[in-house]
Amino acid sequence: MAQKKTNVVIIGGGIVGSLLALILGLNGLKVVLIEKQSLDDLNSNSYDGRSYALNAGSMKLLVTLNIWDKIKEKVQIVSRVLLQQGAVTTQPQPFDLNFYDYETDNGPIFYMVEDRFLRKVILRKVRECSNINHLTSKSVKRQNIIDSLIEITLDDTQVIKADVAIGADGFPSRSAERAKIKRFDQNYNQSSIVGVVRHENNHNDEAFQLFLPAGPLAILPLIGNRSCYVWTMSTSEAERIHELDEDLFLKRLVKVFDNRRGKIELDTPSNIFPISLSIANKLVDEKFALIGDSAHNIHPIAGQGLNLGIRDVACLSEILILARRNGEDIGAVNVLRRYSKWRNFDIFTMALFTDMANKVFSNDNFLLQIARGISFDFISKSPILKSYLMKEASGFVGDIPKLLQGQDI
Repeated sequence: MAQKKTNVVIIGGGIVGSLLALILGLNGLKVVLIEKQSLDDLNSNSYDGRSYALNAGSMKLLVTLNIWDKIKEKVQIVSRVLLQQGAVTTQPQPFDLNFYDYETDNGPIFYMVEDRFLRKVILRKVRECSNINHLTSKSVKRQNIIDSLIEITLDDTQVIKADVAIGADGFPSRSAERAKIKRFDQNYNQSSIVGVVRHENNHNDEAFQLFLPAGPLAILPLIGNRSCYVWTMSTSEAERIHELDEDLFLKRLVKVFDNRRGKIELDTPSNIFPISLSIANKLVDEKFALIGDSAHNIHPIAGQGLNLGIRDVACLSEILILARRNGEDIGAVNVLRRYSKWRNFDIFTMALFTDMANKVFSNDNFLLQIARGISFDFISKSPILKSYLMKEASGFVGDIPKLLQGQDI
């Protein structure tokens, strides 16, 4: 079969891979985007309950790409976040920590959007971009460096040559395995049950993160007086609860919600997702780079997984676009190392923070309960520390890429 030559081949057409393809394509690079799912599946109305807490930086990137206007009516702002030990309750607790939108200069604390809405708008933009060749129902079988190019062979024997290949195929990443990139892995033996409920009471734009002994419970507001829940516990317990019939499952959910939202009913079936920590030992290799969950699969306790991937996209796209404008080889190791240098610290600190938070908060040790309470009280009474934490969550700490500032590259 005839070989094709392109500037960039992206393996994996999820949200992160598609955003990178779109940014590069809109800036004149020729991109081949490879996705194993069929176009019908990508366009499906099926909904597994997944939703994303987008921070201000991610929002600004979507505004710059003219995506935000297409989804903003489906976006739920979050103006207050309550962190709390123990069960959800309508009564004040001794160990609460509140964050309010008026404590930040960036508007709402974050923006909740459901996967089904965001995914479809990005897909439509990708399909409209003339510089993107979107290949669906395709899998990669081999990737090799040949004559200063990376050569990608698909399952239909089609061969694509590119200046650089990007692994965006999620976790576990086959593209990283083919590049022989090793990983640090840790199995938490935890899983999250995820779904959406409708409720009687107005959520008032409030989100809750409840630290229960078995693991955190996040209750996140959505449009239409609904909330997404992410209920984390040991894998064995999660599987047992997930297998309950609908009525029994709802009773368990009502108990942990503890009347915070009033009467609740299931809006979607629940789904279960295993949790682990997996960090690639390096982000780049010759003619190859990793982004998103392919590079870093972290605990969902802080809701930062997609935001971390979008920061990867913003940094890597800026580096590749500027390198091409300067006449550099965009697949050269010295170019790609700029990306890893830019991203390594942020990825490491977020992985460390989520790992430590899970270990500290997912237990009922009495001394740790006291220590957590003291920490909450200290942060609550320290405006400088609280402001820094909110800036970090917003994506506005360190060397901020242009797209996260709402600027074109």
